Amino acid sequence: MDSRTVAGATLRRPIDIEDLPTSELSLTGRFSYNDGQAEDVDQADAVGQGSLQNAAVARSNLTGSRLIGLELIDVALSNVVVANAAWEKVTARRVELVSCQAVGFQLGLLKAEDLYFEDCKLDYARLDVDQRHGVIAFHRCTFTEATIDGDLSGVIFSECEFKGAEFRARRAANCDLTSSRLDGATGLLTLVGAKITEEQAVTLSGQLATEAGFVIA
Repeated sequence: MDSRTVAGATLRRPIDIEDLPTSELSLTGRFSYNDGQAEDVDQADAVGQGSLQNAAVARSNLTGSRLIGLELIDVALSNVVVANAAWEKVTARRVELVSCQAVGFQLGLLKAEDLYFEDCKLDYARLDVDQRHGVIAFHRCTFTEATIDGDLSGVIFSECEFKGAEFRARRAANCDLTSSRLDGATGLLTLVGAKITEEQAVTLSGQLATEAGFVIA
């Protein structure tokens, strides 16, 4: 099985998505899209509920889509626009999003396992993780003014930027932030147990003191 390694952790990549036949993708109403690939699809503002399995979607417009109870298994999304989309109660297993435009994206993860984001713009987005099994990793993503909520324990943020982002973690043990820029982020005190470097700790000391309620004289 193909895999990726990020910050020393191994993620399983989507399986059985090589040489898939091209087929039409619709996310409206009840849908089930299996064993296919789609490119240059326009599903902006689609409203639906369903599943994608053994699927690859590229260069497509899903702006403003509203999907609930979404199941993603062995799915690869590349250069897909999900700006201002809202995907709630999502189950994701062996899923990757690469070079996706996700400004204002609302993603509610019910369950996630081997979920990978790379070079995605998640500015003004809302991410909520309910349950995590396996690895969730973000690599070279931006989270400007984003809200990051839920169980972040074990989540990897590799070379990410969080200017103006707000953390609202319920748990964060072993969340790896060691290669990311946290300058300007808030809610850092919710990240109890997360991993940062000594250099990051020094840089953030004033902000942490302020969040803790100290008055710096």
